[in-house]
Amino acid sequence: MALTDVKALKGQRLLILALDTTTAGGSLALACDGRLVDETTGDPGVTHGQRQPGELTALLDRHGLATEAVDRYVVAAGPGSFTGLRVGMATIQGLALAHDKRVIAISVLDTLVEIAARLAHRDALGPELIAPWVDAKRGEVFSALYGPASSTRRADGRWAAGSRWPVALEPVAAPPAPLLDAWADMLAAHRVWLIGDGVAESGSREELTDRLGPGSRAIQETPPLAGVMAVMASLEPWSERAVAPHALRPIYVRRPDAELARDRRRAKAGVVTKP
Repeated sequence: MALTDVKALKGQRLLILALDTTTAGGSLALACDGRLVDETTGDPGVTHGQRQPGELTALLDRHGLATEAVDRYVVAAGPGSFTGLRVGMATIQGLALAHDKRVIAISVLDTLVEIAARLAHRDALGPELIAPWVDAKRGEVFSALYGPASSTRRADGRWAAGSRWPVALEPVAAPPAPLLDAWADMLAAHRVWLIGDGVAESGSREELTDRLGPGSRAIQETPPLAGVMAVMASLEPWSERAVAPHALRPIYVRRPDAELARDRRRAKAGVVTKP
């Protein structure tokens, strides 16, 4: 559904197209000068390879735009489905190369933290730590811990709008229970917000929040990531991270299935694999 009439923004300069293919459905969005114009989610029953770039061009067609009208492309860099990541990045690379445009790659984990941060500035008991909690399949989640910059609290104790949340503990892929055990001391001492589709795969919300400090929350419902990414890309620090298409790099966190299968074959054959 169109959220803003793009014709009303005709005189403005920065048109951003964002694509997220890290989940089966994924999403895509259009923003102009930091304002969301349109966003849509995909059919999880149809592969990204079948849907792209057709869905992207259809989104632009709805607004009378062609791909060359896009000023900057944005893509979810992961972590997520390896196949989806490859399709999404190849699609954006191809379009950006064809039109000599730059690309911004944004982490799914950073995007979920941005969603939580937007909620936090309206909450008197906002988080002290944010943990994106993404379903990684195989009984694992992708996660990391983010803490706020020290200067972002307002006089009333709430987080200021636009607060930045740098990484406190680097991303990992692990089963939920052992990961919560490993972080137990830090989690118990802070209000923590877990956010992402991994919440639904990690037991009930009550089971999760029982492992966290008082006032903590587990948030499963989130907006489409592409819409959030499209707006993020017009703001610092993400707007400063635009690169040439060939410089795009995926964020895997966990090694690709093909590499793991290759190592298993080598191990059975008695071949030593380098770490």
